[in-house]
Amino acid sequence: MKTTRGRHTASPAERRRHRAVPTLRLRARALVLAAASTLMAVVLATTAASGTYALLNSSAATSSATIASGTATMTVSALALPAVPLYPGLVIAAPVTVTNTGDVPLAVTRSSLLAPAVTSTLSDSLTIGLAVVDSSAACTSAVIPSTSGTFASAPSTAVGLTLAKAQSRTVCVLIALPAGAPSVSQSSSAANFSVVLTGVQA
Repeated sequence: MKTTRGRHTASPAERRRHRAVPTLRLRARALVLAAASTLMAVVLATTAASGTYALLNSSAATSSATIASGTATMTVSALALPAVPLYPGLVIAAPVTVTNTGDVPLAVTRSSLLAPAVTSTLSDSLTIGLAVVDSSAACTSAVIPSTSGTFASAPSTAVGLTLAKAQSRTVCVLIALPAGAPSVSQSSSAANFSVVLTGVQA
C-alpha cells in the first residue's frame, strides 16, 4: 500500500502477518525450553533415585562370654630335718615335695635362703644344697646337690626342675657343716631358717 508521498505503508493484513512471526518464534522457543527442562528434571530425578539404592546386609552379635586369666602357683611341703647332731663334715638330707597348682608349666628356681632370726657361728657356716630326686627314699646324704649356697651368699639359681600343670616332684635338701667350720660352732643351733623356691612360667 502506498501513500500520497510515495512511501509504502503496511496494510492491516500485513501488520497482522508480521506480528504472527515473532509470536510463533516465541512459542517454538518456549517449547524447546520446556522440553529441555523436562529432560533435565528426568536426569536429576534418575540421579537422585540411584543414590538411595543399597546392598542387602545383616548383622548379629555372639552370645555373651567370659574369660579369666590363669595363675602360676605352687606349693612346697614342710621341711622336716632328721634329729641328728650336726658336726663338721656331716651332711644331712630331707625331702620336700614341690607341686604345681597353677595353670601353666613352671621352671623352679632357688630364689633365696632365709637365715635364722638369731644367727650364730653354726648358721653362718652351714651350706644348703638342693637336688631333684625321683622319690623321698632317694633323698640321702650321698646325693650330690645341683646347686648350693650359704645364708650369706645364695644368688637366685635354677634347680633344674620344670613342673607341668598339676605335677609334683621331690627336691632333696642337703645341709652340710664343712670340715673346716670354726670350732666355736659346736654346742650351737640354727633354728627357723628357710629355703625359698620360686616357680616362673616356663
